[in-house]
Amino acid sequence: MDGQCIFRVFWPKRLCEPIKESGYLVGWSLGSGVVVVASKVGFANTEQVKGYLSEFQHRQDLADAVIVGYLSREGEGLCEMEPRDRSPLWIDAFTARTQVAFRDVLAFGMVVPGRVIVTVYDESINEPWHYYLASPITLDLTQPHTTSPQTKHIPLQYILDHVNTAKTLYTHIHGDPPQTEHGQSAESRTSWLSNAFVSCSSWVLRASDVSVMGMRVTKVSAVGQQLDMVVRRGVYAVEQWQAKSYTRRGPQGPHNAQYASFWNSAFAALLDVILGCIVGAVLVAHSHEVSTWVLNALKQHTVTSLQQTIVWLRGWPAGLKLNNGLDGFLAELFLWLVHFWTLVFQPFTSCMRAVVVVAGYSGFVGGCSMQLAVISDTLALTTLHTYWFYMVATRIFHWQLVTLYSLFNLFRGRKHNVLRNRIDSCDYDLDQLLIGTILFTLLTYLFPTVLVYYLTFVGRRLAVIMAQGLLEIMLGLLNHNPALYVALRVRDPRMFPGGVCYDTNSKYERRFIEAAWHMPGSPVRLSRDPIPLSARNRMNVTVLHMRSLPIPVSALFFQYYQIWVQFSATYLSQGILRSLVVGDVVRPVQRLQHTMIPGAER
Repeated sequence: MDGQCIFRVFWPKRLCEPIKESGYLVGWSLGSGVVVVASKVGFANTEQVKGYLSEFQHRQDLADAVIVGYLSREGEGLCEMEPRDRSPLWIDAFTARTQVAFRDVLAFGMVVPGRVIVTVYDESINEPWHYYLASPITLDLTQPHTTSPQTKHIPLQYILDHVNTAKTLYTHIHGDPPQTEHGQSAESRTSWLSNAFVSCSSWVLRASDVSVMGMRVTKVSAVGQQLDMVVRRGVYAVEQWQAKSYTRRGPQGPHNAQYASFWNSAFAALLDVILGCIVGAVLVAHSHEVSTWVLNALKQHTVTSLQQTIVWLRGWPAGLKLNNGLDGFLAELFLWLVHFWTLVFQPFTSCMRAVVVVAGYSGFVGGCSMQLAVISDTLALTTLHTYWFYMVATRIFHWQLVTLYSLFNLFRGRKHNVLRNRIDSCDYDLDQLLIGTILFTLLTYLFPTVLVYYLTFVGRRLAVIMAQGLLEIMLGLLNHNPALYVALRVRDPRMFPGGVCYDTNSKYERRFIEAAWHMPGSPVRLSRDPIPLSARNRMNVTVLHMRSLPIPVSALFFQYYQIWVQFSATYLSQGILRSLVVGDVVRPVQRLQHTMIPGAER
């Protein structure tokens, strides 16, 4: 560039319009030739402008606002010499007709030849929730806030932070909007209600920490987890209400995510309660019919069909010639367990109507999600005997499989080295080889019978797990409904910034022209005037228009993505397949919920 400097000037769109009076440009000089122009002050001298800037409160990580230049009208005089001569970087600009031109860029009063890259941005004074981000906004409040890495150049996000603060500086200079007394009085009236709700919720949260057989209630009960989530979200909503996250006036960045999260949670809870009231009214009105249908379905699928399957396995199912002795023993064992479960569960059948009524009324308080939680817990209790059968069949299958593996190693003349965790060669006696071979042959012939019973109860256990997983997915769809996120994204895409882009051929390029050579005190001439090129002191000006890109619509469903990750890791993992093959126990269903509360992961 022939030794010329490059100056990056971030220029507000409002200053591209014709001005009524000259004035000082205020903003930030960030070093390395970067200047962010926030506003023009045309009603004060330098001392008054410095007084306004000294009263401006800003974030500690931002630079101090200073006078960065002077913008004059065509034909008017220049600014005072003292602030220009003391400034490390000074922009001398003027307007003519409907265009803006740069006379010079000065450093301590000396003209610095160079190239000016003007980036026009939209300050959105009346829309404080519009701002720029170098990277997409993080709607997940549980994720830690990341900072830009340290580089030798000024990070783009550091510059954009000053650009976002320009609207605040403009409002400070031109007058802050007054706060109404109605809002202050309303806040004082609701403060004591918020404190009372938080106090009551703390007791409920302590109750949810109760452990049953070494496990928290929230880990083993869907109702306990749903109640814990509702209370925690309520407490967090109260905290956000006190922090005024329900309004759009707040610091840029995390405030937009908190605002959207607050109202999306409120909308999801409202929709949940509405669906719960509808379903609850139906359940309460038809509790007798529903309870009768549930009891018949449970008896058919958990008792009658199970007995029929075991009786079918006592013969030669599908032509499989099972061992008669072992087959009869296992069939009698599981039929006795089914009979025992029928005797134990029989007294609770009279309470099924009460369970249906409780599920119906829970929808009026906790919404449809609470009803799904009640159904999930009821399903887990009514199919508890199938879990017992699965545990018995799994243990028998696993023990026989391990024994067969050990005897197979003995048959090959090998053994497992416990210290080195490997298979080593071993010399066995003839008696050991003979007994091992006989046992291996016996267990091999008995293995198909054990395998048939194992596959039978594994299939029933997987059916119960998938039913609970389906209920968990429905709970996730209700608890994390992103409908309001989508509505806000469609209505105002700039509310969720996803980065910035620069347009070179924009309408603002015609608003800037290059300054022509002029003598001190002579009228300003523009580059469009017929002046010889040799008499011009031209500045190379490049105009860019910076636009905020919205995040993609798919990013609004981040909660569903988190739930899918948990679901795939729990149900579709290689660990589940390995457990089924080797006979390890598949643990009860994991609760698939993604809390939106920072610090609430437990």
